[in-house]
Amino acid sequence: ESVHLFFPWSSLEPDAGKFDSLVLNALDITNIFYPAYNVKVELQIAPINTTAKETPKDLISIDFDDPKMIARFKAAMDTLFAHIPNVTLTALNIGNESDIYMGANKAAYTRYKVFLDSVKPYVEKLYDQLHKDDLKVGSTFTFDGLTSAATSASCKLVNQSLDVVSVTYYPLNSNFTMESPSVVKDDFKDLVATYSDTSQPIYFVECGYASSSKCNSSEEQQADFFRNVFSAWDSFYNHIKYLTIFKSTDWSQQEVDTLGEYYGITDTVFLEYLRTLGVRTWDGNGMNKKAYATILCELKSRGWCAVKCNTSGISSIIIQEPALVVYPNPSFDVWTIDAGDLYREANLYDHRGVRILHTNEKVIDGSYLQSGVYYLWISLNSGEVFRKKVIKL
Repeated sequence: ESVHLFFPWSSLEPDAGKFDSLVLNALDITNIFYPAYNVKVELQIAPINTTAKETPKDLISIDFDDPKMIARFKAAMDTLFAHIPNVTLTALNIGNESDIYMGANKAAYTRYKVFLDSVKPYVEKLYDQLHKDDLKVGSTFTFDGLTSAATSASCKLVNQSLDVVSVTYYPLNSNFTMESPSVVKDDFKDLVATYSDTSQPIYFVECGYASSSKCNSSEEQQADFFRNVFSAWDSFYNHIKYLTIFKSTDWSQQEVDTLGEYYGITDTVFLEYLRTLGVRTWDGNGMNKKAYATILCELKSRGWCAVKCNTSGISSIIIQEPALVVYPNPSFDVWTIDAGDLYREANLYDHRGVRILHTNEKVIDGSYLQSGVYYLWISLNSGEVFRKKVIKL
């Protein structure tokens, strides 16, 4: 339903008023692709990213509560939203794991709060102008930052005026090995106890577990972790309203080495932790790990995903799509939907994600359309929705 997308502010705007063309192109693609599939985006723009301040170069030495910093971020948001006018946001999170950068410096959190409180109304107004809807704004901290004695109060101060409590969750020991999957339930309980007000929901914008043996883990442990995550989520559903599984596929070794340089950590256990967070392998032809099957089984058991599921999580998962055909495709004039008695209705969208047709008929008249790519969302009586790319010649 929603995907996690991340851009450091410094990547969007490396120098004052100069925006990176590759990032702008990525935003333009985002504006076309996700609306076409009715997928929302949880967007993270980070002026702080874990261990580093990620502002444009000329702002590095300026405090976050400085009016110049605030004005420049607002200007950057003007450019950002100009490139994603059709994207529906689950949330806009400003900053990533900022507690790691600020540590126990209470004054830094206070300055950061002034910054967030100043830019929040501005981005909300930009979003409302585009969508006539409210925008949820948050700022991402680590689970430890939100719950540990040294930083919990400071993080809570920052979160006071935000709409969501955004958190990254990786149960790690201090040496980058994985804690037991059994800690999940108590960890979720501790977080909910700290943020008990259900009017400010908790968003797990990253939730993951490494599978490397160097991290005292395995594919079986990773799968067990996600079983426990879904079980704990059931228990605290009134508080936890969003969860992103991080990540779908392992990073390549080259990407991991680059991340190690960024964080300034060359410890092999840490690098293996990063490398094996995916629920699929990276080897040029990725394979599903056991957690992949487990996640689909957990989704199916809650009615969120239609699959053939072996609950042991060992055998492969086959996604079941009914006998559903759209023909001819490509077409000069009409498409016909063949889904038998299962068919209920269809919506046709253009490449921008704009709906141009809603119908209960099985024959879709596209004779009046311009040549190009379109997207059919086909709804069945079972409640399932399938998406088909169709081409008008």
